[in-house]
Amino acid sequence: MSESRPPLRDSYEDLFSRAQALARSGQSEGAIALYRRLVSKLERLSEQILARRPELRDMHLQSRRELVGMLHGLGRYAEAIETEKVLLDSHPEQAEMWRTDIAVMRIAKGEIEDGLGELQALAMEEPQTAEKWLVLANESRIEGRFSESQAAIERALEKADKDDHESLAQPYFLQFLLWKEMGQPDKAIEAWDKTVELDARAIRSVREAYTMFTETGRYNDALRYVDLDENPMQAGYQQGIIADLTGNHDKSRQKWRQVAKLDPTEYEYGHDAWVEAVLRLGDPDPALEWLQENLPQYGSPRLLVLSGIGWAMRHDGELAAALFQQAISLHQRGRPPKQKLDSTDWRLLDSLVTDDELKTGLRRYFAVVETLWA
Repeated sequence: MSESRPPLRDSYEDLFSRAQALARSGQSEGAIALYRRLVSKLERLSEQILARRPELRDMHLQSRRELVGMLHGLGRYAEAIETEKVLLDSHPEQAEMWRTDIAVMRIAKGEIEDGLGELQALAMEEPQTAEKWLVLANESRIEGRFSESQAAIERALEKADKDDHESLAQPYFLQFLLWKEMGQPDKAIEAWDKTVELDARAIRSVREAYTMFTETGRYNDALRYVDLDENPMQAGYQQGIIADLTGNHDKSRQKWRQVAKLDPTEYEYGHDAWVEAVLRLGDPDPALEWLQENLPQYGSPRLLVLSGIGWAMRHDGELAAALFQQAISLHQRGRPPKQKLDSTDWRLLDSLVTDDELKTGLRRYFAVVETLWA
């Protein structure tokens, strides 16, 4: 059996393979340039060629979608929109998907009224389809349009297939998020309980439920839901937080030590809970050692912030500042965008770092309210 030969240099297959490889390695600009070059070549092909080689039509679709994903992830919404608009003509059979994507990106770009209006129009075109109402509900919630979000959730619940429990769970989870943001924890937890009743996989979101109760000072309620968390890193970390908030500092350190003994790579999620538990014990080295090896794989704004706090504990303000800026850059592309790190993260840094001069230099990265007695 003969060995398969690599694709010819600068062929469609070669450009596609190289672009994907660059994207996987984090070389975004190089990947974007190759994807642009590839889609430019593919869109010039005649219908006769595409009829003979339908795989090139599929490559054009996949290349544009991957390019859109990269541009979207970098917050380059205008470019992403223009890239996806082409698919309305080249692949009209999926026009509703492209219109939805474009509307969401327009909202992210700041064209909120136009984007939400398009999502409303899409939902009204097929008013019996719950999925369209769910998209509208979620985007309205993110933009703080709570009454519009509630109305869309009610339409989604009305149209959802009552026999499809997993699909029915989705509007209930959006209801939980909405009530939570509106500061109504009792209504929120009722919706969360219903979500888990319909779809047991939703138990993985229990951290959102017990942090809601913790933040509102309802520690007994929080602990009841902590007991449901299947991830011991998250559960142990939160038990430590609640013990600390209620003045039982010995118990809090005991819980964090138990978390610190776990191997975070054995778990799919909750790595930030392990890192923060380690940092709160006062020695950042185990966390920094793990982060240096695993941050590229598990990287998130939260882990970047915690890594920065760890390096600040090691008196490396320059590296801490670079990590905080990386986290802010990711937050700026989020929904809604944030220009500063949370004040809760500042309080964590302030409690763990003793170098006042170093802290003064890092303060500007955080949303800290200045007061006369600060």
